[in-house]
Amino acid sequence: MEIPLAISLITSAVSGFVSYRAAENNATAQEYAADAAEAQGEYNAQIDANNATQEVDQQIFLESQAESNKFRAIDKAQKNRDLLNKKLRAELATERLSLNSSFGTFEDTFTASTKTYENKLASFDFDTSASTYQFNLQAGEAGRKRNLAWDNGMAARDLTLASAANKATQFRNQADNTRLAGLGSAIGSVASMSNTYMTHTD
Repeated sequence: MEIPLAISLITSAVSGFVSYRAAENNATAQEYAADAAEAQGEYNAQIDANNATQEVDQQIFLESQAESNKFRAIDKAQKNRDLLNKKLRAELATERLSLNSSFGTFEDTFTASTKTYENKLASFDFDTSASTYQFNLQAGEAGRKRNLAWDNGMAARDLTLASAANKATQFRNQADNTRLAGLGSAIGSVASMSNTYMTHTD
């Protein structure tokens, strides 16, 4: 075998091997990048889930606080109503005694006093109801935000995981293509060596 032929064949072989190894190394690096993209995606998805959980916990606290405030307000209102009721009944009893000893239409005057008594209690009950209704609104809003925070957090987590999976798939596809290109280059080198050998031996 002539020296120029041997050098040409060795050069082609080394070139093919180097190209193949470089492609293999690039493909391996792309596979590592795919694994890293998935790991980063899982980490980011966990952050999304943690953030959602924190927001849900905050809204649960606010909802609980509103409910607690409502029950405290109802308890306080009930005590105040009992005091008001005693006061009004005492006033009504005093008025009834004074009417018994005076002249005039007892029934009409007492009926009007009774209505005033009932109206004051009704007004108190209405104010209490309006106050506790605000706590119901606050609790309902906190519950709505809690559900929304959870739904949004899980959607963000799923999107993060899907995005990471898509990125990892792209890296793996690149790795497959790089590996295939390296194999093609190696086969091309073998074909070139074969062609060079055949040309020189004719």
